[in-house]
Amino acid sequence: MPKDFAGRGTKKPRKKRQPARRATPRQRVFFHGPSFTSGALVGAAIVILAAYGPELLQGQPTPAPPAESEVAQTPAIEFQFPDLLKESEVQPDPEPYAVPEEMRPDAPGSYTIQAASFRELGDAENLRASLLLDNMPAQTLSSEVNGSRWYRVVVGPFERRVDADRAMTRLRQQGLTAIWKNNHN
Repeated sequence: MPKDFAGRGTKKPRKKRQPARRATPRQRVFFHGPSFTSGALVGAAIVILAAYGPELLQGQPTPAPPAESEVAQTPAIEFQFPDLLKESEVQPDPEPYAVPEEMRPDAPGSYTIQAASFRELGDAENLRASLLLDNMPAQTLSSEVNGSRWYRVVVGPFERRVDADRAMTRLRQQGLTAIWKNNHN
């Protein structure tokens, strides 16, 4: 197909494209004093209106102080609690903290765990007390091993293996390397 080259020279010349002007980058202002001050004032005004507005709108006058004759007629408050304490005696109940007699570590069909052993009775009693406060049945047993006295802190006995496993987990969470003392079935 033939091409028409006649109108080629009649086109208007294109204008040179000028690069777009870039806006100078603005620095972000993180703190603007006038904005902060006006915001603080408006906020304070809102808080004051919320606190005192209902009283101002109701228009109730503040009550006058009572006259001396009214004060004399007001009955004096009498507290009975200190007198009750002076006249009564509180009886402690050591029953929840006592070790039951039937709680023997060597009972058949029971699971017992040795939490730790100590050479000093005071250390064993401290661990026993912390285990009792953690709702674990603990007792201290003493024995003679190779001519020296050892104090063992024993947890249990447990009738079910599940309860003994839970106690073993709780002892290990406290950082104690507990071992099974005996396992009778």
